[in-house]
Amino acid sequence: MEDANYSIHKGAEFIGVILDKKIKRHGNEGLIGEIKKAHPDIKVVGVYTSMPENNNFQEDILQLHFPHTPKEILYIKNKLKKGVISVININNENYQTKLEEYIEAGSDYILLEDRDGIINDLEKISQLNMNRVAIAGKIGSENISAMISLNPAFIDLSSSLEERIGKKSFKKMDELFSVISDANVTR
Repeated sequence: MEDANYSIHKGAEFIGVILDKKIKRHGNEGLIGEIKKAHPDIKVVGVYTSMPENNNFQEDILQLHFPHTPKEILYIKNKLKKGVISVININNENYQTKLEEYIEAGSDYILLEDRDGIINDLEKISQLNMNRVAIAGKIGSENISAMISLNPAFIDLSSSLEERIGKKSFKKMDELFSVISDANVTR
């Protein structure tokens, strides 16, 4: 909760909570409820590594961090009445096709990430309509300006801001948000 509070204070618009107990930095539905109670105007994202079952779904948006189908997107949108972030590995040869398929199915956002590390081919991404496209992958204060220049819908930050697994570094967050502030001022 302390990390969520600090992130929101610094300017975060979404707070993600990983809901897979096999991942060391996971949270739970209780944390989602706590964040929503303290910050009702912030969008809370439940991050899933497989299709969720038997969940209270307190989060506003489900981030699908696994291969999924348009049918699953429609289920979440129509039955659960939740937003969807579809995650695509940019190193996948068919990422453009998947991006179009997920948008057509109703995903609110497409999160492009480089699961092998930092996204290096910014030229390839700059050709996309970034209106609903976000980016992730080892983004920190040293490369955030280049990512901002793409004008993505949002930038997903996680492990690059940690002092240890599951605990954010306030120093790293301060540095990052200072660079973001400077980049926004110079735009």
